[in-house]
Amino acid sequence: MNKPLFILSLLLLFSCSNSAEHVNSSIENNTSKSENLEQTKESNFSIQVYPIDSLNPSSGFGYNILIDGAIFIHQNNIPSIPGNMSFSSKENAEKVANLVLGKLKNNIMPPSVSSNELDSLKVFSK
Repeated sequence: MNKPLFILSLLLLFSCSNSAEHVNSSIENNTSKSENLEQTKESNFSIQVYPIDSLNPSSGFGYNILIDGAIFIHQNNIPSIPGNMSFSSKENAEKVANLVLGKLKNNIMPPSVSSNELDSLKVFSK
């Protein structure tokens, strides 16, 4: 067999098998995303608000978002704010936790929080 033809045949063979694997992988990813969407609808969501330092409650608060009892999001700091500033009150941490929880329940991904949303919740002003 001609050497260039043999090499061309091998390249064609490997490129075709790789494309088939990519298509299969893509189909599996789409299936798993729709399964995750269904699992999210059936999941049990809850929030926990906690003091950052249990011996010094004035140090601020954070929150956890739990799905079926397991921590999904652990947030010690106010999101979208530079630095490591914690929430000044339990109520403020709870407001933001409920906002994030609503986004998760409505499959808004990522469930990020903007500085405008913090301002509208009166948690942190710009």
